[in-house]
Amino acid sequence: MTAVELLKVESEMAHADVLSALDGVTEKQSWAILPNLGPDYLHTDASIHGIALHIASCKFMYASIGFRNTEIRWRDCADRIETLEPSWAPALAYLEESQEYWMSSWSNLSDKELEEERPHFSGKLWPVWKILQTVIHHDAYHAGQIAVLRYGVGESERPPLSVAEDIRKYCAELPSW
Repeated sequence: MTAVELLKVESEMAHADVLSALDGVTEKQSWAILPNLGPDYLHTDASIHGIALHIASCKFMYASIGFRNTEIRWRDCADRIETLEPSWAPALAYLEESQEYWMSSWSNLSDKELEEERPHFSGKLWPVWKILQTVIHHDAYHAGQIAVLRYGVGESERPPLSVAEDIRKYCAELPSW
């Protein structure tokens, strides 16, 4: 097995962990928010819905900028997400679409290219292996968050805050806006 083949397997496994954590989540459960009792920003509103959209937008961005010459920008993700919110089924479809885009963006990568530097959405250059590992770990990290949220929150009648607005707030100053 080559290093790239192993990374592909790891990426599919991490995504499967996200899907497993999401299995059976209802729309109302996806909307429930864990109260913020600490000083940290979770890169989401602490709802399962927000985490799913965050994972998806990050996959689109890492793939687009690192492997597809920035064909998708943060503002495109915000605009797209705005059309999906607050519905759960379209959010899940967007997450699946992001995984397909992510995997196809580096499907022809060779082991020799893992040390090459590619652009990151921050404007910095990262080695390809770091881009791949970051997205793999990102899935695993958020799968764990989702599992905890499923345990710790019930359901909500009120949709969470807009992820699209969050992207506009935190990403508008990035060179990949």
